[in-house]
Amino acid sequence: MEPAPEFRPLVERMLKNWIKRDPAAVIDLISREPGSLVIGTDPEEWWDGYDTVSTIFKIQFQEMTDIGGFGPENLDPNFFRDFSAWKEGSVGWVSFRVPVEREGGGHNFTRFTLVLHEEGSFWRAVQWHASIGVQNEEISGHPLTTSVDGILTSLHDAELPANATSGDGSVTIMFTDIEGSTSLMESLGESEWLDLLDWHDRVVTHQSRVFGGKVIKGQGDGFMIAFPATGSAAACAVAIQKSLSTGWTGVAVPVRIGLHRGNVRSEGGDFFGRTVVLAARIAGAAGGSEILVSQAVQEDLDGALSLDEARSLSVKGLAGTQTVFPLAWR
Repeated sequence: MEPAPEFRPLVERMLKNWIKRDPAAVIDLISREPGSLVIGTDPEEWWDGYDTVSTIFKIQFQEMTDIGGFGPENLDPNFFRDFSAWKEGSVGWVSFRVPVEREGGGHNFTRFTLVLHEEGSFWRAVQWHASIGVQNEEISGHPLTTSVDGILTSLHDAELPANATSGDGSVTIMFTDIEGSTSLMESLGESEWLDLLDWHDRVVTHQSRVFGGKVIKGQGDGFMIAFPATGSAAACAVAIQKSLSTGWTGVAVPVRIGLHRGNVRSEGGDFFGRTVVLAARIAGAAGGSEILVSQAVQEDLDGALSLDEARSLSVKGLAGTQTVFPLAWR
């Protein structure tokens, strides 16, 4: 994923053509793909397909010309606020706000999000969503927190396990470690080994932050990470393996990952109990560059990610056998 500043001129053209009430220029931004969708600010504005969208837009632009609406007379000249644009491959996404003058003074903000698809040399919208904000009290009858002031600070200062558990108190534990780390250290030498380890640590901690995990502790060449959501934990494991699969300056870095979900005991910023033990044992049973998940994780994923054939695992210190599944990530 990378920033996409080139989308800003595209959106500027869209708004300027809207102000000029040029439907053909605005409609040209809509993808011809069958899945294109426009969602407007009115409850009835939900239109599927290019043909429907282009027809409706032509009619609405004519109506705006006849009776007025969203033209130069009521659009704030500094119309962009909070513009954000990103892309990955042939897909991009944009969000921004446009302040529109209200009758009697002040502004309303129309919020836009566009999902874009690269079509030849053009980027066109496969989904366009516009909305006008409504206060939470009008919807739910109760005020809800909307300001981020101080929230991030309070979350940063909170004890990690409190943020790592889900609403029912359960948690998904991930263990990672580098397979054959001692041999790798011997072959590289201490200086290069430490450089490799630093790169590995940055990859794992970065991906854990991206997917909402909390690093509970580092363990030399691996980590214990807690997630409130199973799907995020599994997606993080895949992202870690993909990021590490390129190797470090040509040196393969085979990492074993194990996941298990369950209840835990929290004490002093750490987690304890059977869930933690089982997650660690599952990671230990994985092969290099493999992700193994417990049956509890498999049930939680409910087919969201591809899993290979189940294996039976005997776990030292725990009665019976455990069913585990390799998560297919390549």
